[in-house]
Amino acid sequence: MSAALDVVQADRLPGWRAPAADTRAGNGLDDSGQIAYSVAVPAAFDLVIERGSGPLHLAIAEQLAGAIRSGRLAAGTRLPPERELARSIGVSRMTVRQALGGLERDGLVRRVVGRSGGTFVREPEAGPEPDRHTTGSAGISAELRRQGLADGAEVVSVEVTPSRRRVAAVLGLEPGEPVVVVVRLRLASGKPLAVERSSLPAKLFPDIEDMDFGGSLYDLMGEGYGLRPVRAVEQLEVVPARASDARSLGVRAGAPLLLVERIGYAADGTPVEFARDRFRSDRTHLVIETTGT
Repeated sequence: MSAALDVVQADRLPGWRAPAADTRAGNGLDDSGQIAYSVAVPAAFDLVIERGSGPLHLAIAEQLAGAIRSGRLAAGTRLPPERELARSIGVSRMTVRQALGGLERDGLVRRVVGRSGGTFVREPEAGPEPDRHTTGSAGISAELRRQGLADGAEVVSVEVTPSRRRVAAVLGLEPGEPVVVVVRLRLASGKPLAVERSSLPAKLFPDIEDMDFGGSLYDLMGEGYGLRPVRAVEQLEVVPARASDARSLGVRAGAPLLLVERIGYAADGTPVEFARDRFRSDRTHLVIETTGT
């Protein structure tokens, strides 16, 4: 669904100014014949939300984060008010508030209270970003593979394809820019444990599709291109098995799977991997040890 802020009352957006570049504006009559005004809106807010693929606030936050990290939303840019952003996307105001809250926790935006306040893209801070979880550098997928006693992988496919809107937003690409999609079947005791799907920006990994993916993907990314992921942001949720998942994993369609969605970052902060790994829930369990601070 397009999320362009199309026809809105100009006085509903006090003080908000979009960047001069890459904007759209105009005015005319609305469906009732009343004069309506459109406001110049950055194309970065033209979000495409795939409903049913996960929590909406995470999808919104993910796409806005991609626009910020790629520079399409520059530091200091003031975001539209929650109400207008919610109306343009077609979600509740609470959903937008959750998305913006996540961006604030990640240090990507800041909120200012008062008449001249709002939500602004933060200036990038120097130094490493704090860890988001305590599972160690290996992350949730690696921990699930370890606890599920994974002992091998089969390459299902490796292909270069145009990026879809969501993948492009996460990786800081323009929609349609090529990505290398690597799909592998993870095995435990010779039986299917997980289907792993990783998308890499093709411009950062030229000709990687011709390499041997039987070993570590991260080793290929690091040794061949100097872009080994050193930090990841992951989220875990339960999803029903699609027909293709059911065939690959030997479960019934609709059976619960553990989906781990991961964004991997190189040492300089560049997003270099967007992965969606689906695990058989009956063959995996997750134990996380935390310590007080």
